[in-house]
Amino acid sequence: MTTVWLGPSATSFACLCEPCLEAARTSGALFADALALASIRGSIAPETDATEARCAAGHQILLRRVERPPALVHLDDRQLQLT
Repeated sequence: MTTVWLGPSATSFACLCEPCLEAARTSGALFADALALASIRGSIAPETDATEARCAAGHQILLRRVERPPALVHLDDRQLQLT
């Protein structure tokens, strides 16, 4: 099953169904055709933490909301710093 992770404020999503992409690859379909067949778009209510969607072929896609990670406690010179 494909899992799509959504940000805390997301109200819509767009993703690709991995089983559909693999089926297109093994059948020799053109890449553009594979993308068109595997594309899934939709909306999600802001209060929904997890739900599922289905692609046109019926594969289940799990949509899960994640919290933003906390700020790093210890800064590291190797990290990009935006000021």
